[in-house]
Amino acid sequence: MVYTGRQIINHKSSIINPHGFTLIELLVVIAIIALLMAILMPALQRVREQARSVTCLSNLKQWGLIFSMYTEEHNGEFERGLDRGHHWIVALRPYFSGLTDTDLFFCPSANRFIENSGGWGHDTAWAFDSGLGLDHGSYGINGFVETNTRQGEQKHWKNKNVKGAAYVPLFLGANRLDGWPEAVDAPPSFDGEFQLGEGNNMQRFCMNRHKGFVNCLFLDFSARKAGLKELWRLNWHREWTKDINSRGMPIWPDWMNQFKDY
Repeated sequence: MVYTGRQIINHKSSIINPHGFTLIELLVVIAIIALLMAILMPALQRVREQARSVTCLSNLKQWGLIFSMYTEEHNGEFERGLDRGHHWIVALRPYFSGLTDTDLFFCPSANRFIENSGGWGHDTAWAFDSGLGLDHGSYGINGFVETNTRQGEQKHWKNKNVKGAAYVPLFLGANRLDGWPEAVDAPPSFDGEFQLGEGNNMQRFCMNRHKGFVNCLFLDFSARKAGLKELWRLNWHREWTKDINSRGMPIWPDWMNQFKDY
């Protein structure tokens, strides 16, 4: 019997796989692929989160250089704050206006604008009209470092040259561009709770942006992750240690119980 070329190919194929793939074999292959994806996805998510956290810390280190240049030219003092013409985003503009990287203003885990968000959350960025246009960002300053003594002369640091500067927050992840936390401030009752008014400014900084941490630039211009519960252990103002020792640490809400204690 003589075979044509096409018949030879078909004959060989039938020998290799005489019946083709069965439905069960196909489902087994799909199940294996799904299982591998389920194993790999959490690892990929952790890698992405680590990348966002590293980028955020890199941003803060660049802000450290900007604040350092400003204070070097102003006798070690920070900007006045509060008044639009003296707010950090205005005062520091000459030092960052030449930068082309607009992502410097945003933590990669928080780039959702307030006006488009439909609600607050740890991924929310703020908007601020400085008089020179609408600015956006997701970092905020500790108002107690500024020279405007809004909360009292005895509380404000004003100058970078202070003892224990590595434990004084300067600039960190926030859903508003400034804040004046007090030891009596309670933690957010849920992740992303926000108070727009003057009360409880700690809620502007206590956000779960990095798995129980928020990235922070300190008064010595070092940058690192700060635990959410650790925020109450940092020296936000000159009387903080006395106040927190008198009051004690707050009662943590359920969503924070899983995080590290300090």
